[in-house]
Amino acid sequence: MSDGSPQVTPVWVDVDPDGSHVIINTFDGSLKMGNVSQDPRVAISVVDKNNPWRTVIVRGMVVERQHEGANAHIDKMAQKYLGQETYPWRRPGMQRVMLRIKPDHVMEMGVDA
Repeated sequence: MSDGSPQVTPVWVDVDPDGSHVIINTFDGSLKMGNVSQDPRVAISVVDKNNPWRTVIVRGMVVERQHEGANAHIDKMAQKYLGQETYPWRRPGMQRVMLRIKPDHVMEMGVDA
């Protein structure tokens, strides 16, 4: 945040096919976009849906903001996370944006199920 405190928002997570970047999808005008524009450092915590004791923590930098393909990407995430073909909360005029994050620290914790 502007005072240096962290902002936490649950997000859907995707990964580049080669595993080099984490991708999240947000929209222009969101608090998250404002914050990463001021400071591109981010942290992400991912919980295994099949084993809540298994987590991955990623810290890194937003290295790219991409509007092209972002609507198709949020639909892909809706399919992955909701089982729906299209993102159900799309609003007129909302411009989606993908944030590509280059990890600089990855830590896996927990017990395999």
